[in-house]
Amino acid sequence: MKRLSTFIILLLCCEISYTLEEGQVGFTASVPYGKGSIQMRFLMDKDWGWGCGTGSQEYNCPCIDANAKGEFIIPDSIITPNGEMVSINWISRGSFQSCPGLTKIHIPNTIKNISDLSFAGCSSLREITLPKDLVCIYPQAFIGCISLRRVRFLSIMPPRSYYNDTFDEATNATATLVIPAETAEYYLSNPLTHRFRYHAEILPVSREAK
Repeated sequence: MKRLSTFIILLLCCEISYTLEEGQVGFTASVPYGKGSIQMRFLMDKDWGWGCGTGSQEYNCPCIDANAKGEFIIPDSIITPNGEMVSINWISRGSFQSCPGLTKIHIPNTIKNISDLSFAGCSSLREITLPKDLVCIYPQAFIGCISLRRVRFLSIMPPRSYYNDTFDEATNATATLVIPAETAEYYLSNPLTHRFRYHAEILPVSREAK
């Protein structure tokens, strides 16, 4: 078992302590939310870089207030406590797990990896757009998203996935899969997306980005 370490930092005159895996550090910062702001947790992993979340040891603890409602935008970058601007490129395990009030979540194009259970139990989430540079989605990332009706992929090729349980069977049966026209055949034969009953095609990614 990995040795656990505690990272303690002072931010906005508040002491924030995390218990993370070895090689991880974390901090809390305010990000825009609606007409105001909300506290959000970020962490750095020596192998993954900077991401949002609380570390795999706290996967059942969302990175924002679990009572948040409506639309939420994940920032593509954040200023660390030492004043460095860093890009956010992964969503850690359980980052938005059991946030039942969120109806729409904007994932920035900087995100390369979405960990397991990242959005599990977001029961009001109606649609999701997955970024064009997404590399990998881990198991059960969208399990329990019972209101999901539109799943849109911007990446030219399907991201890697593990097992076939990223989405619920109900999502596969009722949600519309929206995929790039020029590589639709790859999505419709990929284990991640081939079970979607309904699908639509979008303009080629290369053309859409112009």
